[in-house]
Amino acid sequence: MSAKALLKRNLFILIPFIIVALAALVIIAGLLTPQPQTPIRPQKVTLATVKFGPANSSLKAIGLVEADRSVELKARVSGFLRQKSYQAGDAVTEGQILFTIEPEQYLAAVKAAEADVASANAQLARSELEFNRIRDLYNKKSSPKSDFDNAQAALEVAKATLESAKARLDQANLNLDYTTVKAPFSGRISDSPFAVGSLLGPESGVLAKIVKDDQVEVTFGVSDKVMAGARLGDPRSGLPGATIDNLTPKLILNGNEVYDTPGTISYVAPEVDRQSDTVRFKARFQNPKGVLSAGQSVVINLEPSEPLQVLLVPKNTIMSGQGSNYVYVTAPNPNGPGLVSQTRPVKLGFEYEGGFEVLEGLSDGEQVISLGLMSSGSRLRPGFPVVVETENSANNSDETAYADPNPQSNEKPSETSSSQNDNSSQNDNEVK
Repeated sequence: MSAKALLKRNLFILIPFIIVALAALVIIAGLLTPQPQTPIRPQKVTLATVKFGPANSSLKAIGLVEADRSVELKARVSGFLRQKSYQAGDAVTEGQILFTIEPEQYLAAVKAAEADVASANAQLARSELEFNRIRDLYNKKSSPKSDFDNAQAALEVAKATLESAKARLDQANLNLDYTTVKAPFSGRISDSPFAVGSLLGPESGVLAKIVKDDQVEVTFGVSDKVMAGARLGDPRSGLPGATIDNLTPKLILNGNEVYDTPGTISYVAPEVDRQSDTVRFKARFQNPKGVLSAGQSVVINLEPSEPLQVLLVPKNTIMSGQGSNYVYVTAPNPNGPGLVSQTRPVKLGFEYEGGFEVLEGLSDGEQVISLGLMSSGSRLRPGFPVVVETENSANNSDETAYADPNPQSNEKPSETSSSQNDNSSQNDNEVK
């Protein structure tokens, strides 16, 4: 075989390998050529400010409205009911005549007693004259000692008889006065089971009841454990920093309606009721419009007059992992403009209505990410680009702004909490 034919044959064999090698070189070159990267779209987030605020703790209990004053009217003398001078449910005033019992027999008793007093006065005058006469004779040695003693005794009997007659007259006047049953104080009066003409007496029972309703008292019980915690300043009692003296009771009517006038604590029982393990309270409320009625059940809300001030972070900003708590904050992007997310470990105290108490990790005025921690089912990660939505951009998705990485707040705490706890805890208000 000629050299030319041999060369042609070898080239024919090598051509496929050359094609494969060239294809491999093209693929490798394509892989080594830098490809343009698609920019990561920043995740939209909203910030919340960590700041001092009231713990906003409160304690709810079921209370029973009681009249500040109430009285049951009864007849104190016997006789037929002559007049009933009111309508059931009327507002009556102090001293107003409500019932009149026939007074004739009691008028007659008064006149008889007055006559007895007059007779006793006359007898006393006579005894005084007799005594004076016998005394003069006795002093002149003209009368025996026995006559003097008898005259003196008769004078003392006459004086006692007069006092007895006066007492009977007083009793007769009292009985006459009892024929008119009057209101002992102003209030509202109930219906009466007795009609005009009924025979009344001390054994007749209650004629009517008067209730003073311009001021009421609400009776309720508080668990002895809650009371002990409140006295010790334990936030878990529901009343951290509260004392009996600075509690403000408020009433809740019809579900969510708050009674317009706060009350005052008027009574705290000196001992625990062992049947219910509660301490009995009474709170006094003004009731000028008659909104509250005796026997009505209400919800009473106890709030400290000066709530405890603590550093609070919103509950929805707290994340947990590997036995610790943390929040997301914003930080400048080290690789370019804008902001990125960053985690911050925090140590939390007790849980309140306004959020968790912050013990370590955050300071007053700092901002944390509150919305945007989840996007399209994906959880926010540290170092991820973020863009902060302003109040306007919440309504217009095209408007966004970057957050100040070092926000400051002018708010100052009015009172810091001295109690600290490593574990977050929810208030456990025990109410009975």
